Formats: sequence, structure tokens, C-alpha cells
Amino acid sequence: MTSRRWVTVAILMIVVVPALAGTMKEARADVTADCEFLEISAKAGGKPAIDAELSPVEKKLKKPPFSTWNQFKLLSRSQKSLVKKKAEPVSLKIGAATATLVEIVDKSKVRLTVTMDDEKGKQVANNTTTVEAGDYMIYVHPLANNDGHLLSLTCK
Repeated sequence: MTSRRWVTVAILMIVVVPALAGTMKEARADVTADCEFLEISAKAGGKPAIDAELSPVEKKLKKPPFSTWNQFKLLSRSQKSLVKKKAEPVSLKIGAATATLVEIVDKSKVRLTVTMDDEKGKQVANNTTTVEAGDYMIYVHPLANNDGHLLSLTCK
């Protein structure tokens, strides 16, 4: 190899390779959010009762429109790491749900699209909303006999 070629190769190694490495790092650094999902049954009954595991959302459950019910039972709890623009199934005891991370907003909020289907596969919720990190969002599906099926979520 002539000295001119060595200089060209050296310049490529100094300029191009680090630039490509930076691009590869950006491609691997997917936008993600870690989320927790709480599936809750809601009923109106004689004695108020809220499962201890629902303490993070207890204040919300005591306010309208949730105050229609006074008995809340945790049906399931799951954790998901959501990747931007990828729909993730959320396991539920009643029906099914999916969550999609749309974007991170202001570094402390997540914009999510959540769909919820009843046990017959009929879509009962489809909403895109922005949630502050650590706050809880609750989706409601009213059932027969004035019962409710709720899906609460929070993300970091």
C-alpha cells in the first residue's frame, strides 16, 4: 500500500468508524418505559373494602366516578417494559388489553395508547393519554349489576 492509501485508511478510521459507532448506539438505545398494571373488580356493597395491594390508587378509587363502588378487589398485577411504537399484550383475568408506548414527553411523562377488550373480545376502551411518571391512570369498563372492571397503570 502506498503512503497515500494509508493516510486515506487512517482518515476513514478516525472519522467514519466513530460516526458509525455513534449511529449504532442510537439505534440500540430504544425508548422504553417500565409500567405496572393493576386489574381491579369494583362492586357496590354493604361494607366498604379495598384490597391492601390497591393502596397506591386508593385515593382515586374514593373519588367520582369510582365512588359509585365501595368494594375493590385486585384481580391481577403485571409488569411490562414497553418499547416505543410496539404494542404489548397485558395479561388480564377478564378480557384482554394492550399497551403501546407512543413517546416520552418532557422526560417525566409517558404518552400511551391502551386498549381493553371484554371477555367476548369486544373493545371497551381505546385511549391515548399522557401520564406523569408515578401517577396512576384508570380505565373503566362498566359491567352488569352496576359492577365495574378497572385497569389501572403507572409508568416510570
